Order: sequence, then C-alpha cells, then structure tokens
Amino acid sequence: MTVEKALPKDAEEIFEIYEALKGSPGCPWNEDYPTLEFVRDDIEKRCSLYKAAENGKIIAAAYLGDFEENEHPDCLDKLMRFAELSRVGVRREYQRKGIASALLRHLLSEAELLGYDGIALLVGTENHPAMALYEKFGYERCGETQLTV
Repeated sequence: MTVEKALPKDAEEIFEIYEALKGSPGCPWNEDYPTLEFVRDDIEKRCSLYKAAENGKIIAAAYLGDFEENEHPDCLDKLMRFAELSRVGVRREYQRKGIASALLRHLLSEAELLGYDGIALLVGTENHPAMALYEKFGYERCGETQLTV
C-alpha cells in the first residue's frame, strides 16, 4: 500500500468511496457532506487530502491539514499548532484489514514532518470503529460539540 497526496484526477474516485460510506452505522455523512466539490477543494485549494492505494486502486482517503476550528476546545493548548484529521474513509471491502491504522500511522509521521505539534479530530460518538482506532493510537476524548453542516 502506498500513501501520498491526492491529485485532481483522484477526486471522483475518492468521492465514490465517501458516497459508498454514507449511511454506514455511525457515519454522519449525508447528501450535503462531503460533496465532490469539497473533495476537489481538499485536493486543489487546501492541498491536504491523502490517498492510500493498492495496485493502482484508491482504497482509502483522509484529510490532514490546518486545524481551522474557530474555537479551540479548552483541552487544546492554544499556543500549539494542531493539524486536523478528518474525512477518513476506507472502501468497505478493505475495512477491518488494518488500512485505516496504516493510513493513520503515515499521517502521524506526515504531521510531524509538516511541523504540527499535535493532531485534533472530530469523530461522531456513534462511530465506534473510528473511536476504537483513535483510542488505540492514544487519542483521548477532550470534549464534545454539536456540529451543523
């Protein structure tokens, strides 16, 4: 498996992964989020969407870029520079095979290379597989918020 930044030509294939995951247990995504335009912006404007591929097929994607929340939760040091990890998606047929763990390991190294002090993320409390993955990597819940998209 290789992990690298997604290219504009990858947008539709990554969007197909996201679309297929909508409606999965714990997945808060819907017809309004994430859209193909959002994926394109992650690639072309934010330059922060990564893809995991195997034999030329994109099997997973994730966003790693500047943490842009207007308000840092109290548990985050306001003097530190945090990356945001979001929009992590793995093709259904590749789930439960360590793909998300491998992708996350790569992104943790990438965040360090990019000079981030840490990684913040938002995950739905009903998304039990994602919660277990992040806890396995030592993430701790430091607050809750209600998001509107």
